[in-house]
Amino acid sequence: MNIIIVGQGKLGTTMTKQLAAEGHDVAVIDIRRETVVSVVDAYDVMGICGNGASKEILEEAGAAKAKLIIAATASDELNILACLIAKRMGTEHSIARVRNPDYANQNQFLRSELGINMIVNPEFETANEISRIIRFPSAANLDSFARGKVEIASLRVHSDNPLCDMAIWDLRKKTKAKVLICAVQRDDEVFIPSGDFVIKCDDVISLTGTRSELVSFMRQCKVYKHKVKNVMIVGGGRIGYYLAKLLSDTGRNIKLIEHDETKCFALSDSLPDVTVIHGDGTDQDILDEQHLENQDALVALTGIDEENIIVSMYAESKNVNKVITKVNRHSYSILNDIGLETIVSPQIVAGNLVTRYVRALHNSADNAQIQTLHKLVNGKVEAAEFIVPENAGYIDIPFKDLNLLPNLLIGCIMRNGKIIFPGGGDVMKAGDGVIVVTANRILEDLHDIFV
Repeated sequence: MNIIIVGQGKLGTTMTKQLAAEGHDVAVIDIRRETVVSVVDAYDVMGICGNGASKEILEEAGAAKAKLIIAATASDELNILACLIAKRMGTEHSIARVRNPDYANQNQFLRSELGINMIVNPEFETANEISRIIRFPSAANLDSFARGKVEIASLRVHSDNPLCDMAIWDLRKKTKAKVLICAVQRDDEVFIPSGDFVIKCDDVISLTGTRSELVSFMRQCKVYKHKVKNVMIVGGGRIGYYLAKLLSDTGRNIKLIEHDETKCFALSDSLPDVTVIHGDGTDQDILDEQHLENQDALVALTGIDEENIIVSMYAESKNVNKVITKVNRHSYSILNDIGLETIVSPQIVAGNLVTRYVRALHNSADNAQIQTLHKLVNGKVEAAEFIVPENAGYIDIPFKDLNLLPNLLIGCIMRNGKIIFPGGGDVMKAGDGVIVVTANRILEDLHDIFV
């Protein structure tokens, strides 16, 4: 597929790396020549230096024949304009990054009236992801499928966890909860486990199930954390604003610390139910004055990764129940090694949304397109939700008779509101939602799960 990516900042570079790795023909545009040269050398893509909203530059990038343009510059207005011009030139689909909260209520207008197919707001989507984790603090990370009916939660197995040295089939016998362990990370290795796989201390496991079953499982494993009521947010940028609004609407007590005085006044006006504090949230004295030790959760959202890491480590030392750290660089393994388990990255969150859209475009309307896509275990594992199409050749055939690819797991099936963890005798039916978990493989269609 021919794809144009305008802007090679953090999000643009993330998408270039991901889409080039998936075999698409990518052309990148950026006004910074050194950035273009670096990206071209790193990912073997076509590079053009110039204004991404210029007709001549877009023409050079192949807009007349492109399938998709992704506009991800620092300017919302330039992103919108680039999409409009490219579509007029013949590009079939468009995605614009739009971050300004002033445009938050105009997404429907941008799509229906201006014809932009998808609006991506990385900061808002990141705030949504953090709010989901805070609502279920027992999980290190949490992803949802089937409109929230099924979730995949990850957690680290510490030495006091009864799961240590337990085989998965014994786990199923000893816990009554209907959950399925679908991926395990051990050091730098990733496993899609079978029943005889033995869980070890310090493994990071990903398990799928309904919220109630996940809660039951975690209670039995003695890793359940109680509801978060008091939240401290360090950093009043876009993510901090969106998150404070989302959480205050649920009745939680929110403290937001921001060092910019002007921004504090603006936040205080727009967030009347949030306690906004003017100060340096990376200063230990400020955190102590605001009684960090009494908070149920700390979310570090400054614009500097190192500051977020330091604040998070201090919160861990104060035994704050849930600590969430925002990073822009993807050093997940290092952060896990120093005890920070819940890491969020706006680029990863937005990248998952765009990747799902791109893979759906790559298929015909008759195929089982991706409904939801999440990357797990530092991006090494994918969990994708498909809808089984009518008249598919694999309908009503027991799984034991299907020739499935190795290192792949059917996480669950959603049928008429019921959740099924399939065994060898179960089948897929038209209209089923199917969650497939796989490592080191790209799935664009449900047909891709077969040998």
